[in-house]
Amino acid sequence: MKKKLIAIIIAVVLVAAVGVGAVFSIKQSSQAAEISIEEAQQLVNTTFDEMAKTKPLKVIADANSITVDDISYGLEKDIILECTVSTLDAYTALSPHYNEFLSSDVKKMNGAMFKSALDFKMEFEERLSDLVSEAELKEEKCTIVFYEVDSVPTLYAANEVVDTVYGGVVKVRDEISEKNTYTVPGSDTEREIETNNVNKGFNQCLEMRYTADKPDTSSPIIRAWNDLKADFHKNFIEHDRWLTILNGLWTTIRLTIFALLIGIVIGFLVAFVRCTYDKLNKRGPLLKFFNWLCNVYLTITRGTPVVVQIMIIYFVIFMPIGLNKFLSAVICFGLNSGAYVAEIVRGGIMSIDDGQTEAGRSLGFGYMPTMFHIVFPQAFKAVLPALANEFVVLLKETSIAFYIGLGDLMYAGNAIRAATYSAFMPLVTVAIIYLIMVLALSKLVSLLERKLRSNER
Repeated sequence: MKKKLIAIIIAVVLVAAVGVGAVFSIKQSSQAAEISIEEAQQLVNTTFDEMAKTKPLKVIADANSITVDDISYGLEKDIILECTVSTLDAYTALSPHYNEFLSSDVKKMNGAMFKSALDFKMEFEERLSDLVSEAELKEEKCTIVFYEVDSVPTLYAANEVVDTVYGGVVKVRDEISEKNTYTVPGSDTEREIETNNVNKGFNQCLEMRYTADKPDTSSPIIRAWNDLKADFHKNFIEHDRWLTILNGLWTTIRLTIFALLIGIVIGFLVAFVRCTYDKLNKRGPLLKFFNWLCNVYLTITRGTPVVVQIMIIYFVIFMPIGLNKFLSAVICFGLNSGAYVAEIVRGGIMSIDDGQTEAGRSLGFGYMPTMFHIVFPQAFKAVLPALANEFVVLLKETSIAFYIGLGDLMYAGNAIRAATYSAFMPLVTVAIIYLIMVLALSKLVSLLERKLRSNER
């Protein structure tokens, strides 16, 4: 009894010690490691110099200076630097010249094509550099914050801070972006800007690489989870993008069902024709013709990629006559599936012993009743696993329908990826949805197989 009590006490003490240690470590980890004034100065200079990627910005970066006056530390792994910034007053130098840039001729010399944003950037860059180089220096106080992420100080580049360090260029970019008119030089007439390429070209001259998002100082696991949540929200919640996935799923389900029905009908008919040709001794010209036609159909369908088939069926055959993409895809996948179903069913029929057919004939059944009442039911049980596999393949093959622009599940995933520039979340979601549907279909087939076996017993 005493040993048990001692063991319990020791366990409680150990748990308490671990808990206190965890709390202490969390408390300690909430504050960033201390750095010296010199280290902070080097960090600030390097970080802000790397933002300048264009000639006008490099002119500002070469002229400005940031002096770290004081350092303090917050409880979110933040390093707070009180600084004095001396920089060129770019806003005062550039703002009077907005109209000069926006009223630039938007047509090329031959008058046939609009200038691109890159054309305007190349045209404006030198002029902007001259203007900012003539700007006066101004001095301001500024608070710059770094957050310690994985032991590395990361700048919290709030727009206000960047605007202060670079003399107001962020404000200049925002104002130019909002303008859609300009005053015709030499008059008071206002005109609308014909293309926003002029705005884009101006902004590209002042383009900086930074993010205004607050760095995540959580542990790597928590940060990964936060990134996953943010990615999910961006890909599915924003702009109700989940409806795109839902509509694509509904299109895929309808496409698979209709194609499956067509494939089953065609497959059984082709299998019946070919088996009849093989089993009967008397073969009329009509049966020979249909058998030849079935062989041609099987050879072409099984010998060419389905992606080529769907593009030929839609772009070459049906688009010129106005048939929509969905019906074209249904016909293509139905024909393709029918070829494989035909060979599966034919193999099942040919595997049934000829004695079964002879037994049916001896009971007074003709050829057709014997096939439908005796041979087909036995063949269906034999080929059910292979048919189920073909249905699963068909479901997955419908994903190539996006090649003709059909809004199926794969098309929906690609549309979200293109809109959010995020590949992981939409594509993995599409893969998971396909996997769930395949597993559900496989489960239904296994239940059907079990039912058939119980009927045999």
